[in-house]
Amino acid sequence: MTKTERLIELMMRVYEKPRFTAEEMAAEFGVSYRTMLRYLHELSGMGVPLYAEPGRSGGYSLLLPLRHENKMTAQRMVRRDPFQRIVRPETYVVGLEFQAPFTAVFMAQVMIPRLWAALKRRQHEIPRQKQAGVRTGVVLSRQRLYHYIAGVEVFYYDELPEDMIGITLPAREYAQYTHQGKVDRIQSDESFLWMMDKLKLRGLMPDLAAYALEIQVENSPNIDMYVPLCHETSSFPG
Repeated sequence: MTKTERLIELMMRVYEKPRFTAEEMAAEFGVSYRTMLRYLHELSGMGVPLYAEPGRSGGYSLLLPLRHENKMTAQRMVRRDPFQRIVRPETYVVGLEFQAPFTAVFMAQVMIPRLWAALKRRQHEIPRQKQAGVRTGVVLSRQRLYHYIAGVEVFYYDELPEDMIGITLPAREYAQYTHQGKVDRIQSDESFLWMMDKLKLRGLMPDLAAYALEIQVENSPNIDMYVPLCHETSSFPG
């Protein structure tokens, strides 16, 4: 299991336990106490609302109002819109990008809305757009680098508008589900974690090294989210 996969598993476990100690989690995941402290610190930096209680009888817990709200939001999303496995053809997207360390949650919270606002002003510069009124976010958020592209799907691209990039996503299988309501970096991570739980129950494995998609029709409250699946889907890491 890679470090990224271990952090995702740890995040899922944290949301299942109302209270725990670093020693308990270290034993459960088979790592040292110091390593687990480092993992918990990284989760906190990613936006997981961990609260540390000092003292011999202390430990860690989630800030319960946030935990309850996020958990219920994710549960409603999964109940109303169960995922389906689909194959998307090769996809070409052109747009504006943002890159930051994976732990820079609040930087992403500020920058991504600005990215979409800038794209709206300049979208007319992008030739060969496939569908009017449809925006496509491309995101790699499970690696050390958080990479987000606010863009539109095109038939193909050659010369690009100034300061824009093009990305080609190969034909592949995804788990697709519909998120209802606003999606920001924190809510997107919450939805992703609950989807991991659902995928795990079916013996499916996400491809954490591949780009995911977030597709929204203009003025729609729903966002179709696509989690790439590994070619071998008979097991799940860990």
